[in-house]
Amino acid sequence: MNMQDLKAEASIAANEIEIQWDMLDNPRYRADFESTLVKAHKYVPELEGLYAKLTSGKSVLTPDEDTPLGYSDIEKYTGLIAEELFSAYILAEVYHKYTMVQNIITLSEAAEG
Repeated sequence: MNMQDLKAEASIAANEIEIQWDMLDNPRYRADFESTLVKAHKYVPELEGLYAKLTSGKSVLTPDEDTPLGYSDIEKYTGLIAEELFSAYILAEVYHKYTMVQNIITLSEAAEG
């Protein structure tokens, strides 16, 4: 599966995650929630890079060289990275939706005041 397929499936899976808006009134919960989403969003490029290197057969540590891993190891690590990337894509999509709603709320409040 390529990254675009992972991203598309993660976008669908993200629709199943319901943001607990009423719990976001708690500042500590909101801070933890936002922190988790921001961290996941920041890891996406690193995970994409690892996934691209593994699927291309290049070394993760020295990109100009071929990987020293055998086929079974490549499959194993590619699968593990794909799972993490899929999860990160889901959280990034949730973060995007969250920020869009927050922006709408902010604009609505500004228009009222």
